[in-house]
Amino acid sequence: MTNGSKNYKPTGFPDPLCSEETKRSSGYGLQFAKAVMNQWGGHQDSSSLYTKRYKKFEKDRKYATGNQDTTIYRQLLNSSDPNNGDGSMLNLDFTPVPILPKFVRIVVNKILSQSPYPNLEAVDPLSSSEKDQEKRKTEMLVKTKKQLQKVKEKTGVEIGGKVEDIPETLEEAEIFIGSNIKSSSEIAAQIATNLTLTWSDFNDQIFRRNVNDMATVGMAVVKRDNDPNYGIRPRYVDPVNFVHSFTEDPNFSDLTYAGEIRVITIQELKRLAGDQFTEEQYKEIATNARTKFNNDAAKLHQTQFDRNSNRNIYGYDEFSIEVLDFEFVSVDTMIFEDKENRYGNKNFFYKGYDYKKPENSVFSREVSKMNNEVVYGGVYIVGTDFMFNYGKKTNIPKNIYDISKAKMSYSVTATNLSEMMPKSMVDSCIGFADQLQITHLKIQQAVAKAKPDGIIIDIEGLENVQLGKGGDLQPLELHDIYEQTGVFYYRSKNPEGGFQNPPIREINNSIRNINEMIALYNHYLGLIRDTTGINEAMDGSSPKGDQLVGVRQQAISAGNNAIYDITNSAMLLYKYVCSDVVKCLQILPPNSAIYKMYENAIGEENVKVLTSFSNLYMYNFGVTVVKDMEEIEKQYLEQNIQVALSQKELDIEDAIAIRQLKDVNQAERLLIVRRKKRIAMNQQIAQQNSQMQAQVQQQSAMAASQAAQQEMQMKAQIDAQMKQMEHQMEMERMQLEYSLKKEIEMIRASSTVGMKMNEQEFKKQIETEKDDRKDERVKKQAVEQSKLISQRDGNRGELKGSAEATEQQVNPEEMINQIIGQ
Repeated sequence: MTNGSKNYKPTGFPDPLCSEETKRSSGYGLQFAKAVMNQWGGHQDSSSLYTKRYKKFEKDRKYATGNQDTTIYRQLLNSSDPNNGDGSMLNLDFTPVPILPKFVRIVVNKILSQSPYPNLEAVDPLSSSEKDQEKRKTEMLVKTKKQLQKVKEKTGVEIGGKVEDIPETLEEAEIFIGSNIKSSSEIAAQIATNLTLTWSDFNDQIFRRNVNDMATVGMAVVKRDNDPNYGIRPRYVDPVNFVHSFTEDPNFSDLTYAGEIRVITIQELKRLAGDQFTEEQYKEIATNARTKFNNDAAKLHQTQFDRNSNRNIYGYDEFSIEVLDFEFVSVDTMIFEDKENRYGNKNFFYKGYDYKKPENSVFSREVSKMNNEVVYGGVYIVGTDFMFNYGKKTNIPKNIYDISKAKMSYSVTATNLSEMMPKSMVDSCIGFADQLQITHLKIQQAVAKAKPDGIIIDIEGLENVQLGKGGDLQPLELHDIYEQTGVFYYRSKNPEGGFQNPPIREINNSIRNINEMIALYNHYLGLIRDTTGINEAMDGSSPKGDQLVGVRQQAISAGNNAIYDITNSAMLLYKYVCSDVVKCLQILPPNSAIYKMYENAIGEENVKVLTSFSNLYMYNFGVTVVKDMEEIEKQYLEQNIQVALSQKELDIEDAIAIRQLKDVNQAERLLIVRRKKRIAMNQQIAQQNSQMQAQVQQQSAMAASQAAQQEMQMKAQIDAQMKQMEHQMEMERMQLEYSLKKEIEMIRASSTVGMKMNEQEFKKQIETEKDDRKDERVKKQAVEQSKLISQRDGNRGELKGSAEATEQQVNPEEMINQIIGQ
């Protein structure tokens, strides 16, 4: 949309009570934009509020990064001309000491380390009833858990979900409902909001810069853009360029207008405005800016034709211009009429904004008015009468329970806002940082002026000193001997005959006032710590062994309290952005490309639930920012967990479930519930063990008694069996003995008879043998005698058989033995 007449001369802000048609005109928007610029000024006005804030913020940022201007330090250390250069004869390093950057990083990293994320909870009556139904369902499952467990064991069917996930007690169920149970609308809103923040890289880039701005300049700004190509996109806004209506509220909840002053090129302007301006108007804009922002005025009339793009390229496309992207809240009065028809029925009609009740009407009419807040906005080219994209904003997020209220697209928070100027942590420490830097330079100056150790030489004491035949030595010669050998020679008496001191004495030089300078440096460093609240325990510069645990925890708590305003403002900004995003998600047009994009990302049903505005079931979401526990809270919780684990009042699974909760209150409640549950379980187990032990003891006693009885019975049986066996063995022994005796007697009788017979036969045989032997001897003797006689007389031959008889000589004893053996 272009501007209205060039002769339009606005003075101040336009009438906020005029008609909607007037507010929609470009002249109204142009007057409003010029009034904003008149109130704030711009880059070119050195005395404007915009320039003052710009200079203040730039100064704070330079100190926060350690790049502040060192001119003031050079002037203070100048010895000849304090107003023109440093004039110092010393070679000093004026690089600022990076103290404030350290404290800024500590604050920013501490806030970001808590990993905030949005937790959306529907607070409308419809969602509350859904939550109540879910709560009653969970309570019923808790009460019937044992029966459900039995059903699962018998049939294998799980009713109402996994039985293991059902809480044991109603107290545990309450924690479970508060942390895990969400309605379908809450789930859809949670997923869509997280997805939107992820697409815009909010946590890693935008929010980090916001927190840094909060610590550095004391203000942070985020704008929500409803881009037709990129969807709902939070965008970082530099607080230096942010302009707004007068307010004393650090949360900027009462703003009537807000805007952003940006410097862009005419080439970028053509991309944004397109054919809303003609080329002659673009040239007129360039003519107005040719002497600003270091633009090259010679390029104003340069033109060349680009054959590749088939268009003219103008030299003034490179010119920088200043634009104001603004929006304001206005109230449009909507008129409704309650009219009676000819049949006596009444109907309610919408009549617009300029309706007037007719006079002398036949039918009764009653006019009703409703004030509806709307948002207008556009982009104004500063210093001209041109403006584009002006009109009533669409897709404005509203609360279904208060649709008369509208919110602009800016989310802003600040700390210590006073007279439109925020007071930041860095700004509070600038004076101390300057003094600390000067002290650092003074230490350098003292070190540079320090002299080396020297000696004092009394020349008169070294005169007329004789060493051998060489004559008198000169003082310089004696000094050389002293430097080379460490021995010096002098005359102890002066010419008057009096004694004099040694002529060479050492001068021990030290850095002047160095200890006082170091103490002063630590003093200003302590003032910076006191101002920011970041002590040694909080930044970790104090070793753990130097302080007790309780003292360190108190110091960390004091530091957290000191930076609470920054932390709270950052969390409020996060909450405002998420609340703005979820309200925009609820009014997505069903036929838009963005609707289709979210439908593909989070599912068709989730988007339908979230955007059910047409049925007037739009959910009213309350956004809370959940963050990780503080380090002290984690340590305290972990200490309680370890104590409970050591006393076997918790399981490892319980400890893991407690550590996963980010809210310390929920974690402590779950710790109490699980601890009570474990103690009751331990008592039940102990009772069961005692019962089992009693049963075991009783069974042991019964078993012992039975064993004793069985032992007695077995002993009796064994005794009886032993006696029976002994009787049997005795009988068998007696029978055996009888049979043996019988056999022995029979053997004895038979042997007696046999022996007698043998004896008789033996005697008979012996007698026979004796007779036979006697005969043999007789024969042998006769043979021998015959042999002897025959041999002597030679008259008679040998007897027959005498040779065999001689050779077969028999031993009588062997013959007896053979007979006995037979």
